[in-house]
Amino acid sequence: MAATEKRTHPTGSSPSLAEEFDIQITREWLITNGRGGYASGTVLGMPTRRYHGLLVASARPPLNRWLLLAAVLERVSINGRVHEFASFEFNQALHPQGYRYQSGFDVSNDPRGPWVRFDFEADEVRLTRHVLLSRERDEVQIAYRIDGPSGAEVVLDVLPFTPMRDFHGITHRFEGGFPVHPGEGRAVVEAYPGGPRLVMSMEHSKSGEPAVFEHQPDWWNGFVYREELHRGFDEREDLFVPGFFRISGSGSMEVRFRAAADFTGGEVKAEEPAAVCVAIPPHPRESVEARLRDAADAFVVARRRVDGSRSTTILAGYHWFGDWGRDAFIALPGLLLETQRFAEAREVLETFASAQKDGLIPNRFSDYGDGCDYNSVDASLWYLHAADCYLRASGDRQAWRDFLERACRQVVESFVRGTQFNIHVDSDGLVACGDATTQITWMDAKFGDIVFTPRHGKPVEINALWYHGLLALADHAEADDPQLAGRYRALAEQAGQAFRVKFWNPADRCLYDVVRDEVGDRAIRPNQILAVSLPHTPLDEAQRRAVLFCVECELLTPYGLRSLSPRDPHYRGRCEGSPFERDSAYHQGTVWGWLMGPYIEAYLRVHDFTPAALKQARQMLMPLVKHLDEAGIGSVSEIFDGDPPHTPRGCIAQAWSVSELLRAWRLTETPAK
Repeated sequence: MAATEKRTHPTGSSPSLAEEFDIQITREWLITNGRGGYASGTVLGMPTRRYHGLLVASARPPLNRWLLLAAVLERVSINGRVHEFASFEFNQALHPQGYRYQSGFDVSNDPRGPWVRFDFEADEVRLTRHVLLSRERDEVQIAYRIDGPSGAEVVLDVLPFTPMRDFHGITHRFEGGFPVHPGEGRAVVEAYPGGPRLVMSMEHSKSGEPAVFEHQPDWWNGFVYREELHRGFDEREDLFVPGFFRISGSGSMEVRFRAAADFTGGEVKAEEPAAVCVAIPPHPRESVEARLRDAADAFVVARRRVDGSRSTTILAGYHWFGDWGRDAFIALPGLLLETQRFAEAREVLETFASAQKDGLIPNRFSDYGDGCDYNSVDASLWYLHAADCYLRASGDRQAWRDFLERACRQVVESFVRGTQFNIHVDSDGLVACGDATTQITWMDAKFGDIVFTPRHGKPVEINALWYHGLLALADHAEADDPQLAGRYRALAEQAGQAFRVKFWNPADRCLYDVVRDEVGDRAIRPNQILAVSLPHTPLDEAQRRAVLFCVECELLTPYGLRSLSPRDPHYRGRCEGSPFERDSAYHQGTVWGWLMGPYIEAYLRVHDFTPAALKQARQMLMPLVKHLDEAGIGSVSEIFDGDPPHTPRGCIAQAWSVSELLRAWRLTETPAK
């Protein structure tokens, strides 16, 4: 996957990466290790976020993540002439400016071994830097190849920058710096005595001869992260350098630098086993589906259950999200079912079911412990949908009998009975939830006590999911418990009758977004599309066509659906600025990439999956496909501005954005059965 877009000057020559600085500095790469850890940065190698680094490791997979190795600085001396190939930003200064020597870049998210490659050329020296992330280990390797003039003396110094911090934080200089334990060809840096450690070593790749580590602790002050500045956060950091590794050769040489996390807190061992540095094969251009499958793998990670056993979960997005129930079950069909990863899909369903409380599926797991938050009405309903998709795709009736029937039944009974956050089925059969102080649907932006999108009452997508979930469960319960299936159908019938009456907005020929105190909210939002996209819908054909037309006219963009119509006085066309400003725009017009999936499915259902409809739907997906080479290379962003040019914002890689693009892509090539 070539990550850099080829452009041409009017003269016909191709510009360098340095000449395209403003474009390439916004393009980011990400490779992951299956444990919640990752390495990430920009195409130019210059960190622009506090979350960028070469080794982010999970102390409690997949969360409690530590940024241990932020960057390295390579100094190559050829016959005494020194070149520096790193790039950093300080206040009004870029130093060094290694990007000026950069001649190429590529990245692969191959699940067998993700890697990223940087190529540099400076006068008489060529340097290739391969960053390789070990799977299922908190370890990064950097494989260097240096080519200089034949017989020339070549010396490579590598300076590691070690913030040793929670990846949400910022490190500032303090007296003495972090504890360092030097050794022969290796060094260990501790965050604090008994705390997380970074174990580093460097050697000749072929002979295994170790480098020399020079213990010269120092601070580099005043790094600037421009993206944090744009997001209204602290953008300055000081980074600790414990010393440098030095290795020498003649003409050309291959060197391996290794850095591994150690969360055990035990004694520093004299020898650390080094993983074999895999060979990097040529990287052919992949199909769209193959690229999306690779992108999907980044979000499927290991989780330790409360009882200590290993399971699987889905991270909502990189860099900063953990595993969220709502996101996991919106994303599960695309990430795991379209890719036929059924065993992992079952584990995700089991992981969240094991933490069910008062009938509710967790909204999120705690970043730093075994606790859960349950402040969501839709995580449980998306669980019903994901369980139905899993059963239909896998045919795993045993899972239904082992735990799915019980977990799904608890969801239904808790809603009927009433549970936390005022979630209950009202007398008309519709689900009501929340109050003026809560945000428990996916439109959950809140700053302090300010609720930006109040949706308490009866939200439209909640009741579309409720209706669909009941009928889906009825289908699965029929064989084992016809009486229970009949009860589900009766609940669905009551809800469907009320839905058609109370949510239909005859003036605008669409659906109200929320019904509260028997009054419909006329704000035109994308939530209504689920009443058309889901397999079971209470709407008739004319209503489905009208809803689709409204959404197309008011909300559709090349990258997804706006969260509010531009004609609404509360519309915000750009999601930028301080945390308050961004939260206030988050669901007030911002485009969400994941909503392209429901829109495409609704479009195809309304148009009966005809060949013409499939072709048109595929064309609608092409801007998002092109986006795979923008922002987060090889992935899909969380959000985009509502106004053109729809600048990508938020996370550079979002699980449900990737999942729904993959699912929609598959829908447009295979007619529904």
